[in-house]
Amino acid sequence: MSEDRDALGVVLGLPGRERELFALTGASGVVDRLVGLAVEGVWLTVTTLDGDGVARRLAAGGLEVFPEQKVLMTVGLRDHPRPVTAEYGVELRSDGALEYARVLASDGSVAARGMAAVVGRDAVMHDIQTEPEHRRRGLGSVVMGALSRRAFERGAETGLLMATVEGAHLYRKLGWMPEATMVTAKGPAARPVPGRGGEGSGGAGAVGGYFGSVLAGG
Repeated sequence: MSEDRDALGVVLGLPGRERELFALTGASGVVDRLVGLAVEGVWLTVTTLDGDGVARRLAAGGLEVFPEQKVLMTVGLRDHPRPVTAEYGVELRSDGALEYARVLASDGSVAARGMAAVVGRDAVMHDIQTEPEHRRRGLGSVVMGALSRRAFERGAETGLLMATVEGAHLYRKLGWMPEATMVTAKGPAARPVPGRGGEGSGGAGAVGGYFGSVLAGG
């Protein structure tokens, strides 16, 4: 991870998502500057109270905006509900800053799972999933409760997560509250530049310059 004055840059190395920039503010001037850094293979996520307005600004800058906006939610971990289930087992595992929870069916298969990253007094919940055949049994709540308990035991006080609009309704039942909207867009595909490149290549050169220094923390 690297830090620019207006964003955190993360190298992901995924197909079509080589890097992602997370804006530190949703101010219009900042968003406009970061749009210029979102070239092909680079995603930009902006946390804001004006999701639709930021989405329009990103689109006007030539980025491809994903239609589904996410919801940034928080909760106090001390009083987070911790439901249990008699029909399933719960398995917990720690790996450095990460906590993993799995809900196991009677045959040992994984019915639900999730993880949390504990950073200081915060715990970021991620990848909370329930297998289709085990849904509507409250197992996602069991996972969230188990992760919240472990994070609280490790000193975390506040839980954070990025939810879909549909998922946000479920998390609210557990006491999670929406704080902001997260809008994500990706850079446009690179276009060949006339007169550039070697004979027979017909393509533009590699992107470098300022964006490289952002990811390097320069």
